[in-house]
Amino acid sequence: MNPLSDVFGSMRIQEATYKRLEATAPWGFRFSGGMGPRVRFVLVVRGSALLRLKNQRRNISLSSGDLFIFILNDEPYTLVDHPCSAVVDSSEVTKLEEDGVIHYGGGGPLTTFVSGSFGMSTFEAPPISTILPGFLHLRLEQNRSHAFQAVLDLLAAETTQPGIGSAWLISHLYESLFLYAVRAYASSHAAPQKGWLAAMSDRHLSKAIEAMHSGLDESWSVESLAREARMSRSAFALKFKAILGKTPLGYLTQWRMYRAAALLRANNTSLSEVAAAVGYRSEISFSRVFRREMGLAPREYRRKCSVENNRITPGLTLLSPDLSSDGVGPKSDPSCESIHVQGPTMVNTGFETEIASEGVE
Repeated sequence: MNPLSDVFGSMRIQEATYKRLEATAPWGFRFSGGMGPRVRFVLVVRGSALLRLKNQRRNISLSSGDLFIFILNDEPYTLVDHPCSAVVDSSEVTKLEEDGVIHYGGGGPLTTFVSGSFGMSTFEAPPISTILPGFLHLRLEQNRSHAFQAVLDLLAAETTQPGIGSAWLISHLYESLFLYAVRAYASSHAAPQKGWLAAMSDRHLSKAIEAMHSGLDESWSVESLAREARMSRSAFALKFKAILGKTPLGYLTQWRMYRAAALLRANNTSLSEVAAAVGYRSEISFSRVFRREMGLAPREYRRKCSVENNRITPGLTLLSPDLSSDGVGPKSDPSCESIHVQGPTMVNTGFETEIASEGVE
């Protein structure tokens, strides 16, 4: 099994939302936290913007085609067309909604955003949160394949004029967008030198990791994994620990338990069959390790998953916008007082729609 497929293969989109925002200069709005650990993204369809993150002094310049993603990260952020533009709380923006459309700003040059988010169950989030950073920014020119760009273009088009089946299609485009973004990030210069993605980019360690993921039921040893990596035992063990921060067998145990958890969530396979599928001949020894790694015994874990699944309603439902507010009014940079715009005039010209399918980000 391809390790990336192993990580994301059981991911389910829940509570998916999307918005299309049309902003004419001058404009500025701030989105607070409060949504919980969701995957949130913003695509600049046209125009440009400045992104401000919490506790970061420098703005991030965004251009048409740029994409940024928060991964299971509830950090607030601010978007403005100019450093000196007034910033309005998102609660003010929602008041402009009319027939699912919001036009916002002072009537100048237009910037269009497609933004969205989705959640995933607490059972699926841990492996993703351990291998990916909390924030990704991908510029148009950064390792953007034709297929990746096609997904972004489809998403922009589908949110412009939603049609039959748009909710279903958009949720699946989210999945594709997320995976393409991770691919692009992994092959970029911004990718970290340590961690799972770094290991998967290493021609030796990736061979061992692929072997583990494709043969979780095999009796691996450090020696046999070193052979897969085409390295000596000592060099392999040292490099693996240096890049991933854990031993090869520690990593193997972790992913065996994640895979076992996916099997427990997905079907009614007996515990002995689940244990065998991930390399354990004894159900007792499997249960002991599972409880140590996952915090619950296998049977208790299965019961909790069943309760959550019964709470989730499949499909996506149209919702009204739900931009959170932190009660903060317009702000400005004191250094810009000579050209400060006292407050943007708001004109209805864009739209924002949300869709939901119970339970993810």
